[in-house]
Amino acid sequence: MMRAAGAWFLATAVAHGLRYAALVWYADRLAPWWLEALTTALVWVTGIVAIAVGIAAAVTATAWLVEMRRRAYAPVRDPRSRAGLWVGALLVVVNFFRLPVYLEELRRASTRAPSRSDLRRWWAAWAVNVLAVTVALWRGSGEGPQAAADTVLLTALAALAAAWAVRETRGVMRSFSDPSPRFTRRFIAAGILEASATRKD
Repeated sequence: MMRAAGAWFLATAVAHGLRYAALVWYADRLAPWWLEALTTALVWVTGIVAIAVGIAAAVTATAWLVEMRRRAYAPVRDPRSRAGLWVGALLVVVNFFRLPVYLEELRRASTRAPSRSDLRRWWAAWAVNVLAVTVALWRGSGEGPQAAADTVLLTALAALAAAWAVRETRGVMRSFSDPSPRFTRRFIAAGILEASATRKD
């Protein structure tokens, strides 16, 4: 689902990019009806599907977070309630501040986890996405053809930022299943020392 969300966000960016190119090319003359219809349809279809798939991906990622925290804290219970995790992860604006906390707690409780720099990069990707969406919505409230064209371009950039954020999210999710570098280095070093001691004996 996460991969599908990233693909549809990229498709949305391409569709809006084509729409913006058509608006710029025909800025001083009337565009052909078929081009107007085609680019408009692409924008609407990819946008609606991307939103639907994005919501499904958010639900999937939240379910993953709840399950991974349950496993990390086992055999004791997760100190945070399942309902609280779902609300904090899915509620817009709130999740921007709560998700980093949930992931940092999971990172500390898990034996396999990403580094803090990976989590910071993930958070930065989502921050850029939120900023891009906010600017696009603000520009969309304007009037006139220039405001409409700017909104199309900004939406394309927001979709690209969303695709980047999804990519970083997938990376974080995978890292909780892969051996952490700090543990890997520790085990490799321990293995080398043990092998050396065995050879000496």
